[in-house]
Amino acid sequence: MIRLIIRTDDASMAANVGGSVLTQYRTFDVELPEVESLLRAGGSDGSGFSHRQLVGCEILDEPS
Repeated sequence: MIRLIIRTDDASMAANVGGSVLTQYRTFDVELPEVESLLRAGGSDGSGFSHRQLVGCEILDEPS
């Protein structure tokens, strides 16, 4: 199981009245066995000098 953490920054108040940027986090636990396996494997050479991380995601259109 992988936990996705989604961060939302809302700058509406900052843009309109000089308020703060509102930051909120939501988490989702999802089953992605292929991704989990790749991330758990760590560095490909086993030396501990490399690591893997998820750096982004993309929402794909549903096939029609």
